[in-house]
Amino acid sequence: MNLKLLLLTLFFTALGFSQQNGTVTGTIADKDMANAPLPFATVTVKGTSITTNTDENGVYTLSVPAGNHRLVISFLGYSTDEVPVTVQANETVTVNHSLGSDSVKLEEVVLTTTRKKNTETALLLEMREAKQVVSAISAEQISKSTDGNAAEAVQRVPGVTIVDGRFVMIRGLSERYNNVLLNNSIAPSTEVDKRTFSFDLIPTSSLDKMVIYKTGSADKPGDFAGGIITVTTSESTAEFTKAEVGFGYRSGTTFEDQYRTEGSDTDWLGFDKSYRPLPDGFSSNPATGDVSASQANRLPNNFEPTRKTAFFDNGFGFGLGRRIRLSDNNSLFTINTISYSNSYQNLDRVFRRYTTLNPGEERPPLRDDFNDNVYSNTVRLNLLSNWILSLGSNTKIRFKNLFNQQGNDETLIRQGYNLLQRGPDDFIRNYYSFYQSRFIYTGQLEGEHNFATNKKLDWVVGYNTINDDTPDFRRVRTFQRLTEPNAPIRIFDSPSTNPFEAGRFYGELDEYSINNGVSFTYDIEREKEGEDIGNISLKGGYYASYRERDFSAKYFTYTIPVTIGEERRQELVLLPISEAFSSTYVNDVDGWLLSEGTRPTDSYKADNTYLAGYAQATIPLYKFDITAGVRVEHNVQTLDTSLDNGNNVNINNPITSVLPSFNIGYNLSERSIARVSYSRTVNRPEFRELAPFVFYDYVFDAPISGNPDLDVATIDNIDLRYEFYPTQGELISLGTFFKRFDKPIELNAIIAGGDSQQFKYANAKDATNYGLELEIKKSFRGLFDNIFFDRLSANINASYIISEVDLGTGPLAQDRTRALQGQSPYIINAALGYTDDKNLSVNVVYNRFGDRIFSVGDNNFPSWYELSRDNIDLTVSKKIYNTTFKLGIQDILNAKYRIYEDSNRDEKIREEDDNVVNSFRRGTRFTLSIGYNF
Repeated sequence: MNLKLLLLTLFFTALGFSQQNGTVTGTIADKDMANAPLPFATVTVKGTSITTNTDENGVYTLSVPAGNHRLVISFLGYSTDEVPVTVQANETVTVNHSLGSDSVKLEEVVLTTTRKKNTETALLLEMREAKQVVSAISAEQISKSTDGNAAEAVQRVPGVTIVDGRFVMIRGLSERYNNVLLNNSIAPSTEVDKRTFSFDLIPTSSLDKMVIYKTGSADKPGDFAGGIITVTTSESTAEFTKAEVGFGYRSGTTFEDQYRTEGSDTDWLGFDKSYRPLPDGFSSNPATGDVSASQANRLPNNFEPTRKTAFFDNGFGFGLGRRIRLSDNNSLFTINTISYSNSYQNLDRVFRRYTTLNPGEERPPLRDDFNDNVYSNTVRLNLLSNWILSLGSNTKIRFKNLFNQQGNDETLIRQGYNLLQRGPDDFIRNYYSFYQSRFIYTGQLEGEHNFATNKKLDWVVGYNTINDDTPDFRRVRTFQRLTEPNAPIRIFDSPSTNPFEAGRFYGELDEYSINNGVSFTYDIEREKEGEDIGNISLKGGYYASYRERDFSAKYFTYTIPVTIGEERRQELVLLPISEAFSSTYVNDVDGWLLSEGTRPTDSYKADNTYLAGYAQATIPLYKFDITAGVRVEHNVQTLDTSLDNGNNVNINNPITSVLPSFNIGYNLSERSIARVSYSRTVNRPEFRELAPFVFYDYVFDAPISGNPDLDVATIDNIDLRYEFYPTQGELISLGTFFKRFDKPIELNAIIAGGDSQQFKYANAKDATNYGLELEIKKSFRGLFDNIFFDRLSANINASYIISEVDLGTGPLAQDRTRALQGQSPYIINAALGYTDDKNLSVNVVYNRFGDRIFSVGDNNFPSWYELSRDNIDLTVSKKIYNTTFKLGIQDILNAKYRIYEDSNRDEKIREEDDNVVNSFRRGTRFTLSIGYNF
C-alpha cells in the first residue's frame, strides 16, 4: 500500500509540473505527392531533446514548455525545414507543414529508417504481404480499448472467441487446437489440466502485436488446427518514461461482502510463502495412510471463511524506454515495464444436475439443486525487460524477458439439495477454499542478420519455466436435517479417504523447456528485359525443443475411526467447522483422524522431445505468388506413472509427421488479392490428457481423468480468401475454409459412473469443419459532409461454421454423429470508433458466439451446451497534454453465462424445453485509468 501511495504522489506531483507546458500538434504532408500525409517524419524542438515521429496519418503531437521555439522538421531524402512557433501554457497550437524533396536524388539515398510494426496500417501491410491467411491486432488498436491483458485484446480478431476469460478459440475450435509462439519460440502449456495457453497472463502494456496464422506453412510449427497465435512483446525504439494508475468498480462485487479464509502475508504479491504449503517432513504412515495427530496439527485450521469487503479493483504500471548510442551506427534499446493488478469477483451461480431420462419422461428428474456463492481475489504481477542491440542496418540482437506471478484466492459456498442421495429434507452447505499461485518465466534470445541484399539468417534460443502450486485446497460438506427440531448442522464424515468429504488437496507442477530454431533465407534476383519480375525466395531451417514436467499431488481426508462410539461421533460431526479440525478435536484418542488417500496415479513425470526441419520456396510468376514447402516433425512423448495395482504406466510415443503446405496468392490488382492454400497439420495430446490421474472438479462436482491410449490427430486444411484494400488502413476480405480431422481429440466427454458423471478425454473416428469468414475495416472519412460521421471508423468480422464428428462404431452409448465439442456455429465481432483532432476517442465493441457443446453426453446423460451471450464494451479516451484519461465499461449488458443440458436430445437448446446446469452473471465493470508520459 505504501508503494501505491508513493507512486500516486509522484504521479500527481509530475502532473502538477506538466501544467507549465503547452501542446504543439499538426500534420506533416508530402509536397511532391499532392500533400499526402507523410508518415514517420521527425519533428524536433530545436535545441532540446523533445522529439517525435509522425504516425501513419502524418500526425504528430509534442508537449513543449511555454515560450518561443523553432520546430525542425525532417525526413530522409527531403529538405529539412525550421518553423517558428509560440507556445502558451495549457494551450494547444496547430502547426501543419509540407516537406519537399531536396537536391539529393532519392535513388542515391539508402533509407535506413525502421517502419513501425505495431500500428493498424503496418499490420494490414504485413497481412497483405503474408503468404498465408492471416489476421492480426496491433498495439495501436489495443490502446483504443479497455483491454487489460492479451486474452481480452485478441478476441477482437476475426474468428476468435475467449473461453473462461483466458483461453483462445479460433474458428470455433476448442482451445486445445491452437499453438502459441511467444517471440518466435513455442510457448508452454500453462494449465495443469488443459492443453492451452492462458493469455490473461500477458498484460497489454507488454504487447507489440499479435498475429494469427490460420493456414499452415513449412516455416511454422505443424501442431495446430485452429491457428498459430504469434505474440510479440514490446520492441519500441523510442525513449519514454510513463506511469499509469487504474481503478475498477464491478457491480455486485465492489464494496460487497466477500468470504475468504486466512492467507499468507505474501498473498498481495501473488504467492504463498509459508502459510498453506505442507510443512517440511510432513508424512503419513506408509502402511495405513494415517497421519499422527502431532503431524496433522501442524496444518493451519483455516476451514471457515471470514467476512471481508471487496475493495476497488486497482493497479499501476510503470514503463521506461531508453536508447543508448554505442557509436554512429550502433545502438542499444531497452524497454522495461512493471505492472500490478488486484481484482475481485463475486458470483451468484446456479448449479443443477439431473439423473437419467426415464421412459415416458419429457425431462430427466432433478438430482442436485444448488446455489453457489463464489468469492475470488486475483493478484497479477508482471515484469518485462527487453533489450534490442542494433549493429548498423544489417544485424539485430534481441533479448526478451517476461516474468509473471499470479495468485488466485477463491472460496465457494454451495447451498441446496442433493435430491437423489439425501432427499428434500437435508439442506446441504459445502465449503471449498482454494489458493493457486503460478509463476511463469519466458525468455528468448533472437538474432537477425542480413548479408548483402539477398541473404538473411534468423535464429532464436528460448527458455521457459512454470511453477503451478495449489498449496492447500480445503473442502468441508455439511447438512441440516430440516425435519429435526432446531435443525443442527452436521459435518459429513466418511469411514475412508475420498476427494469429496472434509479434507485437503495439495498439488504442484514444475516444468521447464528449452528450444532453438534457425532459418536461412536466400533470394534469387530475376529480371526480364530489364524489368524486375520478382525474386525467388528459398527458405530452410530447423526447430528443436525439449520439455520436462514433474507433477505431484496429495490428498487427505478427515475421518472418524470406527472404534469411536456413536455418542462421541455425534459430538464431532456437530462441531462448527471453525473448531472441528483444530488441535483439540484432531487427536489419536477420540477425535478426527487425518488419513492420506493419495494414489500412485496422482503423480507423474513426463517429457517431450521435438525436432523439426523444413524447406520452402516462394516463386513470383506473373500475377501469382506461389509458396510451397514441406515440414518434417519427429516428436517423442514419454510419461511415467503407476497404477493402484502396482503396475507401471510407461508411455513412449515416437511419431514422425510429414507436413506439406501450399499457398498461392493471385494479385487481381494493386489493391486486391485472391488466396488459396492447403496444409497438413497435427494435434498431439498433452501430458495431462495422457496421465491416468483423476482430479475432482468441485465446480461441476465430477472427476476428470486422462487417457493413456490417446492418439495424435491429423488435420487437412484448405482455405480460399479474397482480400481488398480500398485505401491505407482499410480491408475487406471474404474467405471460406474446410478442415478434415482424423482421430480428433475431444475434451470432457461425459461417461456414466453409477448415478454420476465423469469427464474423460477420447479420440473420435474423424470430423469435418468448414465455414465462411468476413472481415471489414472501414474509415468513414470523406464519405459524409457531417464532421461527426467523418471521424468514425468500423471494424466488423463474422464467421459461420459447420462441423460434424463421426465417432465410428466404438462408443455404442453415444450418438455416432454430432457437432465437434467446443465448436461454435457462428462468431460475430464488431467495433465502432470515433476520433477527433483534440485527442478524444470513443470505441464500442460487440462480441457474440453461437451455442457450443461444452461436454459430450451419452445415452445416460445428455450433452451440455454453453449458450451464446451478447457482450458490449465501451471505451472513452482523452489526452490532455501528457496525460491520458481512459474510462471503460466492460460487459455493459451483463448478460448471463449459461450452460444447459440438451434434455430432449434434439441438439438445440431452448430454455423452455431444456434444463439449466450452470448460470451466473459476472457484473458490469467500470474502469478509470490515468496515464502520464514524462
